[in-house]
Amino acid sequence: MANTSSNDLRFAGDVNVGEITIKSLVNNSAFNVKNQLLTIQLYEDMFSPFITGSLIFRESSDFASNFPFVGEEVVDISIFTPSFDIKYPDNGVIKGRFYIYKMSDRQEIAERNTVYQLHFISVEAINDLNVKISKGFNGKISDIANELLTGENALYTKKKVFIEETSNKTKYVSNFWSPIRNINYIVDHALNENESPTYVFYENRNGFNFISLDTLNSQRPFQTFQQYDVHQIITPDGGSTRDINLDFRKITELTIPVSYDYMDKATSGVYGSTLLYSDLGTKEYFNQKFSLFDKWGDDTKETRLNKFPVASNKLFSTFRASMFNDTIEVGLFTDYEDVSNIKNRQKRISRLKQAEANKIQIVVYGRTDYTVGLVVKVVKFKSAPIEKNDTESSPEKILDGLISGNYLISAINHVIDVEKHECHMTLIKDSLIVDLNNVS
Repeated sequence: MANTSSNDLRFAGDVNVGEITIKSLVNNSAFNVKNQLLTIQLYEDMFSPFITGSLIFRESSDFASNFPFVGEEVVDISIFTPSFDIKYPDNGVIKGRFYIYKMSDRQEIAERNTVYQLHFISVEAINDLNVKISKGFNGKISDIANELLTGENALYTKKKVFIEETSNKTKYVSNFWSPIRNINYIVDHALNENESPTYVFYENRNGFNFISLDTLNSQRPFQTFQQYDVHQIITPDGGSTRDINLDFRKITELTIPVSYDYMDKATSGVYGSTLLYSDLGTKEYFNQKFSLFDKWGDDTKETRLNKFPVASNKLFSTFRASMFNDTIEVGLFTDYEDVSNIKNRQKRISRLKQAEANKIQIVVYGRTDYTVGLVVKVVKFKSAPIEKNDTESSPEKILDGLISGNYLISAINHVIDVEKHECHMTLIKDSLIVDLNNVS
């Protein structure tokens, strides 16, 4: 693997593989397998509870059969960008124990030469698979989240846990649900101090996070990415020098899976929706409407990644484009009125869909301090020919306002092979840097 010993950063994408040790839970044997590895991949996703990954091997000693791999193995991984283990020991290193749950794609490519792939996942996923909870929960939602994550009869994680305090409480019964199913239930009901129903739950390099999009959106950009070559710095004598830090800013690949989809946004409730619901106890019937433009800008405490909404005020969309039906039972639990998320459901649906309204995928030089949940800034210039006067007098004219702006890293795949470390990122944003009402 690349640069397994040096603490000096030689180039953007340089990486140190400190440890890749596979341990058997059957006989306690352990082997450092760095020399047999072709590729390591570690994947984080804001909309998935656990880190996953894979190891691709090529070896000639029939290690797979002699170890043996039987589904009772773990792997200890330590990977860091050179010098990050010294500068940022707490958050610059990808380190942890993962459960190897599957072997696939095993192939004999030559005599005594085998290639195969081992798939791993956070060890908490194994706890979640084997634990089912039958009990009632009652209290502040953030307290319930902490119990589900750290409790001995729940997920029982020893990793760092960040839980943003909620303003509301709930009461419900877990009918032999797994810890993650419980967390997925309460994350749909959670409100932050500004009554925003935008909580998400995920694991990243730093641990487990139960946090609102409002809090994530309020971060300062961690890095700026741009497409053109930025590593050359002109020196006073007319020469040039290479700046590795600027190399890290370069986007080597940029893909836009879907530029926009009006049909999806309209039917999923981004622009507006109607919720029809009834109270089974009182036989009352309610009609609740929601619009994207109900709260935006200075009249709300909600935070956005950029200044302007994803649609103009000329948008054609009615409340009936997306309709939901449900029932409530007020007084189902003692001392509680309605424990459903009826009042905030439409807003939550719209906010989460807005968060993914603008999605791009980029490939950049890898660093181990990149992780899901960070805010990054993307600078993208228009593909049309650029006049010199525009770059000097009106630089905003050459900026692609629809693509440029602040984004959240919603997914990241660290790909490490014998030559380099790359990060394949999915970036999402809920807003634009341009006002669509004033686009000429």
